[in-house]
Amino acid sequence: MARIVYLLLTNNGVAGGQKVILRHVEALVELGFDAVCHAARDTAPPTWLEHRAPIVRGEPLRDDDILVVPDDGVPALGVAAQRAQRSVVLCQSSAPYLALGGLATLAQHRERLSTFLSVAPAHSATLRRLFPKAAIETVRCFADERLFRPGEKQFTGAMVSRKRAAEAAAIRALSLHLHPATGDLGWVRLEGATEAQVAGAFASASVHLSLSRMESVGLTTLEALASGCVCAGFTGIGGRQYATPDNGFWVDEDDCLAAADALAQAIALVRAGGAPLRRYVEAGLATAQQWTYAAFREDLEAAWSRIAPDARIGAR
Repeated sequence: MARIVYLLLTNNGVAGGQKVILRHVEALVELGFDAVCHAARDTAPPTWLEHRAPIVRGEPLRDDDILVVPDDGVPALGVAAQRAQRSVVLCQSSAPYLALGGLATLAQHRERLSTFLSVAPAHSATLRRLFPKAAIETVRCFADERLFRPGEKQFTGAMVSRKRAAEAAAIRALSLHLHPATGDLGWVRLEGATEAQVAGAFASASVHLSLSRMESVGLTTLEALASGCVCAGFTGIGGRQYATPDNGFWVDEDDCLAAADALAQAIALVRAGGAPLRRYVEAGLATAQQWTYAAFREDLEAAWSRIAPDARIGAR
């Protein structure tokens, strides 16, 4: 029986890519597949989220292991291409990041590295353009409904500015200058927060400033929508898959002036309350329902049943 081995390249920093890897393996085990994460002996696993994924460290690969390599692990992609055994590429990067990372290696070894897992339908379409002969399996990422849900709302905003620290400062300064009434909104910054801390902050926050940038999906903003936040800001390109005029106040990429106005609109909506606010929140919750853990499990099981039915425990 084959074993599915996801490479976990980690320095224990907060990174959405690590979360997806751990959730893949955790769910595969629950679905009856033989699956593990593989980390170097001297690296610590992520501690910023709770998970049940088995992790092996520094062990040699078995002859029948199916190696799953993240697209940004360029040296590991080269190693996988030299193996005689099956390898799969877990691609989470948007086109710009892929171009700056693993694209050249993947193109060089396109015959050997020809099976991909993507994280969204639009992401799969991009990969099909780049690798027309590859097998692309879509396993949607998810706003985990087990964690991210509305709580008792306060008059606060929440943001994760890691990718757009300068824009976050500019948007808030412009919003205060042009819309002084927005100044009484309290803010929670979530850089370096654990997944549980982010879920707690989103549950109580009324507004989320979306600072997505060059995303394949924009998972943080989806988690805010699932938590009942009114969102304003950037889609990060990948968020165009779910952003509509009904579920947020979205602006063109890098337009901080427009984002300041959008943020003021979101704050005014929350302050006014009533039916208009309920409509936005309900639209956001309905959007998040299209990106659930339950749907992810269905995608994951279907994908791996096609890729490696022999990795299911009890398979012959």
